Amino acid sequence: MQLTLEQWMRGLHTEFRRQKIKLVLMFVVIALVMLVAGIYSPKRFESSTTILIGEKNIIEPLMEGRAVQTDVRSFGRNAREILNSRRVIEDVMQYGEWDLEKLSPMQIEMLMEKILDQTRVQNVGANLLKISYFDTDPQRAFKVTQRLAELFIRESTQTKQNESREAYEFIDDQVKRYHQKLLDAERKLKEFRGGNADARPGSQSDVDSMISQLRHQIGQTRLQLSEEREKEKSLLRQLSGEAVFNMYIGKEEQIRDRILELQNQKGNLLLNFYETHPDVMRLTHQIEELERTLQEEIRQRKQAASNGEAVENLMQRSPLYQELRRQLAATRTQIATLQTRLRLTEESLSEEMERSVRVANSEAQLAELTRDYEVNRNIYQDLLQRRESARVSMDMDMKGQSLAFIIKEPAALPIKPKGLGLRHFAAAGILLGILIPVGYVAFLMQVDPRVRVALAIRRDLGLRVLASIPPLYTPTQYAMNRIVTAVLLVLVLAVFVTYGYVGYLRYTHNLVVPPLGIS
Repeated sequence: MQLTLEQWMRGLHTEFRRQKIKLVLMFVVIALVMLVAGIYSPKRFESSTTILIGEKNIIEPLMEGRAVQTDVRSFGRNAREILNSRRVIEDVMQYGEWDLEKLSPMQIEMLMEKILDQTRVQNVGANLLKISYFDTDPQRAFKVTQRLAELFIRESTQTKQNESREAYEFIDDQVKRYHQKLLDAERKLKEFRGGNADARPGSQSDVDSMISQLRHQIGQTRLQLSEEREKEKSLLRQLSGEAVFNMYIGKEEQIRDRILELQNQKGNLLLNFYETHPDVMRLTHQIEELERTLQEEIRQRKQAASNGEAVENLMQRSPLYQELRRQLAATRTQIATLQTRLRLTEESLSEEMERSVRVANSEAQLAELTRDYEVNRNIYQDLLQRRESARVSMDMDMKGQSLAFIIKEPAALPIKPKGLGLRHFAAAGILLGILIPVGYVAFLMQVDPRVRVALAIRRDLGLRVLASIPPLYTPTQYAMNRIVTAVLLVLVLAVFVTYGYVGYLRYTHNLVVPPLGIS
């Protein structure tokens, strides 16, 4: 059934009068509970400090490339881990003046967890770090925040110094190790070169050059040998019987060629002179003389053949024969020399081939030893440079030049607490103390089936309502009702008086709250 606002207000008023004791007690309890909660709720006094990390200084461009600069972001990421270390928390508890002697080990652990929960570390810029801490005691919040900043700077600096020193010591140890390895590799290389004559630079190229030269000599010697053997065959043919006739025939051919040449010259002269000219007559006499010589040669050749003169005797009497025999002996001597040279050259080539195998094996071992030496030398030289850079970085860290920590905003003593305070709880107590009873009555009117408005009988049952009789009280009940109302008013007034008194104590800073546990 839908009720109008006026009917709702009448119904609420009627229900309030009927259950005023319960509703007033609900108001009193809610208001006092919220007041107590506001009194005992911890006050959150927060203090914070901002640290500027890694601000550029004059030393950075001067040492660029020689020293390792610390990445600012690494400290921002590790700040939480640094401040969460047990050593830092124990120092903070000593500095925060907690009475640790009265606390059990379990309570100390709980206190450490509480400090960690109340500490916040966050990056507020590219190189800005903000450290915050809140506590119920403003003085303690200020001191703990200040101490956290000091410990962070100290631990970060100490960590950086330790890292630089450990890096330098590690690299220095590696330098010593690789120096010994380099000496061993150099010693092995020297011993191998001293014990192997073929393990010298350029040995393989020398062997290859010698092999190529010997092969060329063998080829040339074989070619010369073939030429000399052909020459020997030719000389043997010339020394045979045919050589004698070839000799005569060759002489006749020479005479005929001379005669033909002189006849050509005579013909040329007759074109310009007579036969009585001296030059023409001279050529005529020479031609006649050569013809007689030619006839004599022909006669001697025929006579030698008809008389059956031995070819050997003719050859021995011939100067050409003697020359051919001398050339044949020289040729055979040259052939024997070339054969000996070819045999020795082939033996030298075989020796050089064997040496080439030895040189190849020696060069393989030499290359391996040289490679080990080069690798150790390069690593050693690189480690020397890295050790020098690590030493410079360590010196800069020890002198505080590597990374700068500047407290941009120091911690301040908090004056006002943050979060919900007593006034918020007090206002919430009054508001809830009113709204909850009203809401209870409204809810009760919705779910309780009793009829509280005459209009409901007429609409739901279709009956006419002639009159509505209010409740009647006897004088005794009426007096008791007034007493109860007065007591309830006193309770409500007492609640407001209590609120006012607590507010006064809070304003004058005289409100003392006994601790409920670890503070």
